[in-house]
Amino acid sequence: MIQLEDTYLDIIKKASVGHGLGEKKIAQLTKLPIEEISCFFKGKYCENTLKSLAQILHLDFPSLKNHANNSSHPPKISLEGLQQHQSTFTYRPNQTLSVNHYLLVDVTSKTTLLFDTGTDAAASLEYLKNKSLDLTAIFITHQHKDHIWALNKYTERYPQASIYAAKQSIDSQYAFSLLDKETPQTHGPFEIEAYRTPGHTDDGISFKVTGLNQPVIFVGDALFAHSQGGIHSQENYKQALEINRSHILSHADDTILAPGHGPLTTVGHEKANNPFYANSALGTKNQSY
Repeated sequence: MIQLEDTYLDIIKKASVGHGLGEKKIAQLTKLPIEEISCFFKGKYCENTLKSLAQILHLDFPSLKNHANNSSHPPKISLEGLQQHQSTFTYRPNQTLSVNHYLLVDVTSKTTLLFDTGTDAAASLEYLKNKSLDLTAIFITHQHKDHIWALNKYTERYPQASIYAAKQSIDSQYAFSLLDKETPQTHGPFEIEAYRTPGHTDDGISFKVTGLNQPVIFVGDALFAHSQGGIHSQENYKQALEINRSHILSHADDTILAPGHGPLTTVGHEKANNPFYANSALGTKNQSY
C-alpha cells in the first residue's frame, strides 16, 4: 500500500514557508515560548501546540489532528485502465523518496497514455511490451527531475509518442506540444482537459481525463492526499490555494486525484481531510499579520 507523502510536521512546515513565517514569528503569533515552538519543529508532538499553529497558519485543525494521529486515510481506489507506478530517487544523501507515474490504457483501441515518467521506466516498458502496446502520448505535469528523469527511456522506445506540457522542455532534445485549457486532447476513448496549476512550479499543469468509469485528474505536485507540494513564495502560495480550489477541488466528489507522490485520493476526500482546504482552512484569507 502506498503511504501518505507528508507527515503532520511536513504540512506545518510547508504552511509556515508558504506564509513566510519562521519559528520566532510563529512564537510571537501563538504567544508560545520559542523553545516550545523549536521543540515542536524538531518532532516533539503536542496537540495544543498543533492547534495553535493550525490557527495562525489557517489550516483545518480537525483534519490536521486526524492526520497526525493516523486516523484518516484516502479510500482504496482501483480503476480499470489506470495503473499507478512508483520509482525512487535520492532526495538528500540519507533520504530516499518515491515518485509516481501513471499509465492509462484502453486495450480495445490500444490507446496508452503516460503521465509523468518517474525515475525508472523498466516496469512500465515491460508492461507495454508484454501487452504489445505502443505509447500514444506523454503528459508532463511539471519538469522537476523526478517527474521527467526517465523520459528518454520512453522516447527511445516510442519516438512517435507526442509529448504535452505547459512549457517547452528545459532539454533542447525534446519538443513539447504546449497545452492549456483551450486545447483539449482526444486519444481513443479518452478526452483530456488541461488546467494550469502553478505554485509548486510555474509550469505546473493538471490533466483531467474522462472516458473511464470515473474521471481522473493527474495533479502532479499541485496536491497530495492530505497535503500539497512545497511553495516558497508567499504570492505563489496564496495563488496556488485559490487555483487548487477552483481548478481541482471544484470537480465532482468522486473524481479521482492522481498525485505525483503518495496514494490516489478523491476530490471529496480532500475537501474533508486535507488541512490546507478542509472545513475551517482559510488559506491566506483574513491575515492579521
